[in-house]
Amino acid sequence: MKRSLCMVGFGVLLAACGAEVGPGDVGVLDVKSTSSGLTGTFAHGGDTLAFQARQLSADRYDIVVELHGLTLSAVIDEARQVAAIDGFASNSGADTQIVEEDRALLRGLVAALPGRIDETKGTSAMLARVASHWSQTPDTVPLARSVAGSQDQGWTSLCSYYNKYVSASHDCSSYGWWAPNSTSYAHVGERGSSTYYLVNGVWTTTTQNHKAYLYERGNCYGNCGAGCPSGNQTLTQDCHNHDQCVRNGHALASLYCDDEFTSASDDEFFAPRCSGT
Repeated sequence: MKRSLCMVGFGVLLAACGAEVGPGDVGVLDVKSTSSGLTGTFAHGGDTLAFQARQLSADRYDIVVELHGLTLSAVIDEARQVAAIDGFASNSGADTQIVEEDRALLRGLVAALPGRIDETKGTSAMLARVASHWSQTPDTVPLARSVAGSQDQGWTSLCSYYNKYVSASHDCSSYGWWAPNSTSYAHVGERGSSTYYLVNGVWTTTTQNHKAYLYERGNCYGNCGAGCPSGNQTLTQDCHNHDQCVRNGHALASLYCDDEFTSASDDEFFAPRCSGT
């Protein structure tokens, strides 16, 4: 469902929709501390979102983001490693979906948070994790769903494999899991703004389409989240596999990567960050 109406949320006007947030353009972040957490806005040009992050109890958090006529909410129990997330049209409560204009503004928020909040613990860390998760949510993944470590088989940490090559794979309509053309040897956690592919002995940034057993590196491969964080990465096998899917023949919003995305959701919410990465 495409949304064109913007809205008033948390007492601030949410203005014109859909401005793209480009690399290096982090927009304007206004964030304030409250007795229970954080509240604020992020603006890029005439495009604005509002957010609120509250700590409900020792390990429970409530995150709400409003943008483009859409309300996103998440209630997270960190101790039990479960979360209930939802998204709906703000004016009617009807089911809707995240589309690219939403992801663009959410990516801007994620890029603006480092240095303004403590992303390592508590309410601030959960805001950063959840906002990053929504900034990657494909059009075709339902917004109302549960995320649970036990339900999704938990995660396999790749912290000990930082700076090493680890196999990554996906399945799609053409290839199954661990088939040669859907499997790569990907360098865990190497930073940089681009993904590099080793083709005929030469590293190239030209995106490859299901080439068998390529070596790949860059852009924080295996990190759970949007792009490279300013601090330590969260490196897991599920996030490694999701990166392999969207960097080898499929886009972020591709239906074929939905199962990899949902498998990586609990990793992004709950897996530990890797020290020194």
